[in-house]
Amino acid sequence: MGVALGMIYKPLGKSGCLVPALGQGCMGIGGFFSQDISDDDRYIGALQRGYALGMTFVDTAEVYGDGHSEEVIGKSVKGIRDSIFIASKFSPENSSSRGVIDAAERSLQRLRTDYIDLYQIHWPNPLIPLEETLGAMVKLVQEGKVRFIGVSNFSLKELKEAHALLGDKLVSIQNEYNLFDRSIESTVLPFCVENDMTMIAYSPLDQGNLSSPSKKACLEEIAQHHDGTVAQVVLNWLVAKRNVVAIPKSSNIHHVEENAKALAFRLSDAEIRLIDDAFSGNQKRIPVKEIRVVQDGQGNRKAYCTLSEAIENKLGFVPSPADLAEDIASGEPIKPVRVRKTTSTEGGYAYDLLEGRIRYWAWVIANGETSAIPVLIRE
Repeated sequence: MGVALGMIYKPLGKSGCLVPALGQGCMGIGGFFSQDISDDDRYIGALQRGYALGMTFVDTAEVYGDGHSEEVIGKSVKGIRDSIFIASKFSPENSSSRGVIDAAERSLQRLRTDYIDLYQIHWPNPLIPLEETLGAMVKLVQEGKVRFIGVSNFSLKELKEAHALLGDKLVSIQNEYNLFDRSIESTVLPFCVENDMTMIAYSPLDQGNLSSPSKKACLEEIAQHHDGTVAQVVLNWLVAKRNVVAIPKSSNIHHVEENAKALAFRLSDAEIRLIDDAFSGNQKRIPVKEIRVVQDGQGNRKAYCTLSEAIENKLGFVPSPADLAEDIASGEPIKPVRVRKTTSTEGGYAYDLLEGRIRYWAWVIANGETSAIPVLIRE
């Protein structure tokens, strides 16, 4: 993998491999949860522009665009494959030994390559022993079809279990990390630092919600001082954290170029502390009975609206609300759900649930309908 002028490179765990501190996330490229072929040329152009600017770490998953995201990436790396670090993820329903192997073979075909640089468990599956899943991933490494192993969306408890099984062969964990949701700072991030494991921050720009209006002035002032943008300041703040690399997604060439220039300057220690202080204390607790659950989930995915539906889990979510409830009941910290003050006058609710429906119902199953759940409140 070539070295680009101005790009920062960080170790990938203890693998001896260096990766760009800024890569490219691909959720939504090629479709979200169904295939979208209408913008392939634009997506390929944006990815290739990113590669040219040093963002040669690209992350996708078999579920993105129902596999089409991997196909788009496969086309984008034609003729330059060995210069690009490709990471992909398999879905929890494919966590059996046979399922992992078959999922990898399908991803290899869609990516038009004979190896995946970093293969990751997308979400944990408590119905299948983690030892079995990781064992299949080790086999893929031994066969030369995968170079390195990572996990994604794991709790601290699950990460510790995976690390106990693999040791230094587990090079990374990918979780959400941005100024709005900093919950990993008290859980998995310290473990990554202690064990020299890479933290891959997805949604680093919070899907475009860069800052609440009440806090944006801080970022704007710092951006102006560096002749940069708020997005560049946020990315700079993230990769200044030890062991953290970020994978912002953009299908717009202008935004790709803006992201790539985020490391053209360095934040001072004082600026980092200022941002840390301004964006602390985001997490609150709200009684679950004050939160209204709507029918459609994020990205128009169906969601449960009642406790009985969640317990029954007819939609087959893995892990299920009941599975997550077991972890919560054991004291495992929960990633906060996201809410916004409601504009509806019906039902007496104070907030609408925006994201985290499975976690919401898991919390209710574990703690009851009179409990208060950890939340992040959108302004």
